[in-house]
Amino acid sequence: MKIKVAAAAPELLPGRPGQNMANVLAAISRARADGASLLVLPAGIPEDMNRGALERQAGPMTIYPINRASLPREELLHHHEMDVLCCSDSSPATVSSHYDNINLAGLASHENMAVVVMACPMGGDGGTLYTGQCVIAQNGAILKCADGYVIAQVSIPSREKTPPVEEQVTDQSTTPWIPFPEQLPRVLKLQGEGLARRMMRLGATQLSVSIGRNASSLLALTACVTAVDKLKLSRKNIHVDADGNRAHQIAAALGVTLNGPSGLAVDSTDLTVRVLEGIQPEHYAVNATVPRSVARLVMRYYANTCGNMALSVPIRSIVHDDDAEPWELYDFLLHFSLVYDLPKWGQARLLEDTFAAQYKDEDIRRVLDRFFDVYRRPVPCDGPIVFPCESRAVQTVQ
Repeated sequence: MKIKVAAAAPELLPGRPGQNMANVLAAISRARADGASLLVLPAGIPEDMNRGALERQAGPMTIYPINRASLPREELLHHHEMDVLCCSDSSPATVSSHYDNINLAGLASHENMAVVVMACPMGGDGGTLYTGQCVIAQNGAILKCADGYVIAQVSIPSREKTPPVEEQVTDQSTTPWIPFPEQLPRVLKLQGEGLARRMMRLGATQLSVSIGRNASSLLALTACVTAVDKLKLSRKNIHVDADGNRAHQIAAALGVTLNGPSGLAVDSTDLTVRVLEGIQPEHYAVNATVPRSVARLVMRYYANTCGNMALSVPIRSIVHDDDAEPWELYDFLLHFSLVYDLPKWGQARLLEDTFAAQYKDEDIRRVLDRFFDVYRRPVPCDGPIVFPCESRAVQTVQ
């Protein structure tokens, strides 16, 4: 059975009950006009609102938490018999929790073979701003994620028989760290802003970075460019040690200085290599919390949108050749190990179900064995926190 579900985050401002009521009514009207069967609103709708008016506006549409109890975040992973899990969240969507919400929705929808609909609050008080993140997920894939409002058509699974685990409801990436393309520029923005702040704190105006034949080194260079552009410095202040002809082409196209004097050293080691090879970066590491598969996605996006053929062609070439290892498999395991503390036996079937159509069984097993032979939680190092790596401590696999 197919139905439409929606999540909305109407703006709620302190001391403005009339405007708040109008905003909630408008959100309900929009979802009803779009044909939604149910709508999820954030928790914390003021009690002084006219609940009767809200229910009349909804008509036959169910509203969480207005006329139906919703689930808190901590219970999303424990309802294996429910078809739709509606979470009216009360916590703000910050830079780090933005990804946590996406990851939790994807995991809960996979574990429960259900649809997950989540809404976070919008508004704030003083200097605090809540962005109103809304997420819809099904079978481990993120169908929609945006601030303010989302709607999607979903398939309600039949409990008469077990739905096929390999069912794909979208063509979203299987990389759990960043499952939809509109978030790719955000990674580079966070890296560049973090590096710019470090330069301002140290009074540094010169940067030094090495680039070679992998996407992570290109991402580090691009973050350096973002930082100096933000600080309105010349790109000639970036001194690059380039390995290979394509790396030289990229450096030239960006207008940086080749093999010049060194400045603030920037390390390009990414999170995946840190875990697999046990490397601890010696300098400021802009990629310290960025997995290799995400670095490749970001650089592919950058190549497609930079509008400079002299830059995009060699970037695409390096990213295409950066396939010595099945990075998405390692990063899939890395995500569920770092964020959810799932053990090897808890991830084996999850990995096989997700990648059975793309990889041979022996290749999946090789990656699984190698990863858990070397896996150690990485030690914190000097660099921006683009993806939070602390454990959410939700042991759910039985």
